[in-house]
Amino acid sequence: MEFRKRLTKQKLGELEQSITQYFLLLLHKSSLVHRVMVDADTFRLDLYDTEGDLLPIQCLSAGEKQLLAIAFLRGLASVSGRQLPVAIDTPLGRLDSEHRRHLVERYFPQASHQVILLSTDTEIRTEEVGQLRAQGAIAREYLLEYDPSQRQTAIKEGYFW
Repeated sequence: MEFRKRLTKQKLGELEQSITQYFLLLLHKSSLVHRVMVDADTFRLDLYDTEGDLLPIQCLSAGEKQLLAIAFLRGLASVSGRQLPVAIDTPLGRLDSEHRRHLVERYFPQASHQVILLSTDTEIRTEEVGQLRAQGAIAREYLLEYDPSQRQTAIKEGYFW
């Protein structure tokens, strides 16, 4: 039992470091959060500022909460040592332009060996698609088109434009 506790503590420490690293990489308010900790019993994430004070998650914007969730998933994948596919629906929907840029430049190209982004035509714009293409981060693009007369969705190659 003692070995199990030590191993859990070690892995939680690695997870905390990984989540903190990825969260700070994605945030544009680099002084907002200094450290992310994981409660060993509940796996709740606790954020701490540079003074070591607890920062309520409610203080984060919707976009920052989304980035925290992405950092958590990236941290789990990193600590597991396994290549896990990543699928994100509406990946840029709640993000401001700076956070959008950070995700496109710093996360999507390295997130995994397989990343699936489900977006709308206004969410991932020509600029972001161009950046991802230039980085070699897009292998294939598909468009899902719903046909109301047939009540079915067709899959077509390509993006919206």
